[in-house]
Amino acid sequence: MLKDLLPERIRELIFSRVDTDKLTEIRMRTGKPLSVAEYGRYYFPADRDGHTYTVTKDDVDYVLAVATKHSVYAVNNQLVNGFLSCDDGVRIGVSGEGVYKNGRLFTLKNINFLCIRVPRQIFGCAEALTGIVNDFDNTLIISPPGMGKTTILREFVRLLSESGKNIVVVDERNELCAAVNGIPTTDLGPNTDVLLFSSKKGGYEGAVRAMRPDVIATDEIFGKEEIDCLNDICRSGVKVVATVHAKDALSLLKDKTYGALGGIFRYFVELGELGKVVNITDKERLKNCSTSR
Repeated sequence: MLKDLLPERIRELIFSRVDTDKLTEIRMRTGKPLSVAEYGRYYFPADRDGHTYTVTKDDVDYVLAVATKHSVYAVNNQLVNGFLSCDDGVRIGVSGEGVYKNGRLFTLKNINFLCIRVPRQIFGCAEALTGIVNDFDNTLIISPPGMGKTTILREFVRLLSESGKNIVVVDERNELCAAVNGIPTTDLGPNTDVLLFSSKKGGYEGAVRAMRPDVIATDEIFGKEEIDCLNDICRSGVKVVATVHAKDALSLLKDKTYGALGGIFRYFVELGELGKVVNITDKERLKNCSTSR
């Protein structure tokens, strides 16, 4: 999919000068140098003569045309949420000029900034979470953006599924599953079902009522409404594994809105450098320690 998505000059530069096995992001900004990231390390790729490439508006429009199959209207619901989802799990973050109708964001125009995110499945990257698999309870994976939360979550889901738990993945942006025609191209384990492109709230309700999951997995918790939904899931007896953007568990739990997550999750997994688990906090163990004093 990635080769088809890129204009010829950018495609040639990427596939001749970048280690595509490590490629995680391509950033296109009209009038600015093309930027890429290899496992989170950003740089401006240069040709053999040392020249970087300046992105044009035509380049951005080319990517948009391919990603939308020449029908922006057909994917407008994704656009107003700031992204486009492509085959193989490639997600394009989009930024431009908002167009409002009746006080609500209706669409985007003059799109000049793209962040193309390339999913990676790294088997073994969640090895540090094996103990949680064996004693599973609600688990939250925490880090700032771009530190590998989705990759860790994907592998953790696979491990949970292989342990015999029925998992429903609510994949709003097709990042975890990288599905083509609704079929995941990533290995999420033998006992995993997938709900694609659903709103989080609708996906949670449908999964609990219809799919009898042991665990619901979702990426990037955002806002009070979603936190309330997670409370409802747990009240129903279903476990949750999720990710959230935050510096660390302490700053998250001090937040006025996100502090409520402390009442939902038992395990708090913090990532430091890219894809590395640096701390796991077991809330029940802390509670037991304070009780025994």
